[in-house]
Amino acid sequence: MPSKLKQAISQKEFIATCELAPPKGSDVSEFLDHAGVLKSLVHAINITDGQGGNMRMSPVIASYLLERETGIESICQIVCRDKNRIGLQSDLLGAVALKLRNFLCLYGDKAEAGDHPNAKDVFDLTTDDLLKAFSNFSQGLDFAENKLNESVKDLCIGAAAHPGVDDLASQSEKMQKRVENGVQFFQTQIVYESDQLKRFLDSIRGKVHAPVLIGITPLKSVKMANYMNEKVYGVTVPKPLIERLEKSSEPQKEGIKIALELVQQVKELGGDGIHLMAIGQEKELPTLLSQISMSQKAG
Repeated sequence: MPSKLKQAISQKEFIATCELAPPKGSDVSEFLDHAGVLKSLVHAINITDGQGGNMRMSPVIASYLLERETGIESICQIVCRDKNRIGLQSDLLGAVALKLRNFLCLYGDKAEAGDHPNAKDVFDLTTDDLLKAFSNFSQGLDFAENKLNESVKDLCIGAAAHPGVDDLASQSEKMQKRVENGVQFFQTQIVYESDQLKRFLDSIRGKVHAPVLIGITPLKSVKMANYMNEKVYGVTVPKPLIERLEKSSEPQKEGIKIALELVQQVKELGGDGIHLMAIGQEKELPTLLSQISMSQKAG
């Protein structure tokens, strides 16, 4: 049976997703508490896979527990960093056996950036290879085209996109090719610039036939804004937004206000949806998503 996310895509709804990291331990109570208050506010919650190269609980297990305990759909992230093609496919088949249906295929952050800097990166497969594995599953084959016991159907497969790259035409072509290879939705890197957002959406309009969810992260301080500009590839926080944070007596609230304005811009420019990444502000997600939900009903 198709996931609710897949059904929402087919019905061309304005889609809202967000992101949570699995716990750094085996106690999932706080993780589930954070997730539970988001029910009815999002179509699905991304569960990250070693985000930033940091060790956390398996996203497959965390996604399963999320769905079992809260009834909220997960988008299970799968990265190429940690396992070879045998291990990755084993995990994917196990995830499907646990009734997970939504997956986001990513290359993954290098281990040297995380909390185990001496760990060895694998990267046996590329993101496109991982997409091929899913495509083969739907035909009853593994990556090496050996037969499976059955065809794996009704999955909803996503990939990342980057509005901040210099060559948007090449990015659009890459996205088109991935749709041809089975990608059914995209989630993008964070966007703060209105002009950048417009250029990106114009570059894919009428060409990429899958919903593209624009990445939005609320700024909580000037320090965070400067970090984004200096350290995060393809992300630019415009000077006027930084000045707003500087002048505000409550910069975190101002950051949420800016995020809501960006959501409205996505809607006005004909975007398909949004993907919220809280980055340390998970407790603010319900407030932000509630306001987004209210604005949708009002519209």
